[in-house]
Amino acid sequence: MDSLTIAVYVLATFALLSILGTLYRLLVFTYTYFPGLHGRDINRYMWSERPYALVTGATDGIGKALALELYTRGFNVIIHGRNAEKLAAVREEVLASSPKQGDVRMWKADAGAGRWDSKELLELTQGIDLTFVALVNGGKNILDHPLDGQTEDQVHQTMSLNFFFSVHVIRTLMPSLRASALRGPVALLGYGSLGTMGPFPHDAIYGASKRALEFVLWTVAADERFHKRGHNLNIKYIQLANVQSSFNTVPPSWQTPTSAAFAKEVLCRVDAPWRWLAPNLAHAFMAWFTELLPESLAEKIGQDIMAERWGEQITGKRSD
Repeated sequence: MDSLTIAVYVLATFALLSILGTLYRLLVFTYTYFPGLHGRDINRYMWSERPYALVTGATDGIGKALALELYTRGFNVIIHGRNAEKLAAVREEVLASSPKQGDVRMWKADAGAGRWDSKELLELTQGIDLTFVALVNGGKNILDHPLDGQTEDQVHQTMSLNFFFSVHVIRTLMPSLRASALRGPVALLGYGSLGTMGPFPHDAIYGASKRALEFVLWTVAADERFHKRGHNLNIKYIQLANVQSSFNTVPPSWQTPTSAAFAKEVLCRVDAPWRWLAPNLAHAFMAWFTELLPESLAEKIGQDIMAERWGEQITGKRSD
């Protein structure tokens, strides 16, 4: 066989693999987002007589909407936040959202503190069937300076809020989740951001912390499979872009769902294939499109978005 023939075979093989890979992604995409094809739903995580769900960052936005949605569907919930008054108010709202008499527990902890005691979380989850955990804690301040102009406290607070606190929850609860998974399905979801898919201005620490969370979730799932105990554990990184909340007051649109609508999409698609999931269809298209862009263009789009939304708070500090 001459060199030309070998080259043709190699190129044909790569072309075939590329086509098969694209076809597989298309099939998964269709299964995930086409109405009626994705048959599984959140009910499979209610196998216990008293299923519990933990939602961090539950005093506002997506976290609050998710706690309300889970409770109305039959879960008992543990809501987390750093403000005792807001937690109590959300607890009353959750209890009033359904005629059923469920259990709503509160966990007060500052996700940005940097150090946490596991005792209270272990006590709250002792003796219950914890079958659903959503790590919604996170967020960022739009900082006036790039990394070298940010204080050490700002860096640590951003990393704690978006990464270290979630790691603390995961390592504290994994023995309990693993035990529950011996009897039925268990979901562990960590929430990310579409902003980590490109270098947004002043976002180095925020983006890095969300990327780190994605890798931790990926590796924890791989650890469970390595030890032959991951069959019932659904561990996913949830990718999202703009979602309307009391903090993000932009009007809802085709690409900006309300927190309540996004919570429903999460529960509808929680069992979609792969370790990475964008529950909202528009967000999924954005993620796919961003990956196709040249790096320089993705960076320019990120700069334009930040400048448009936060104006002088970002652009006023530039030296150019």
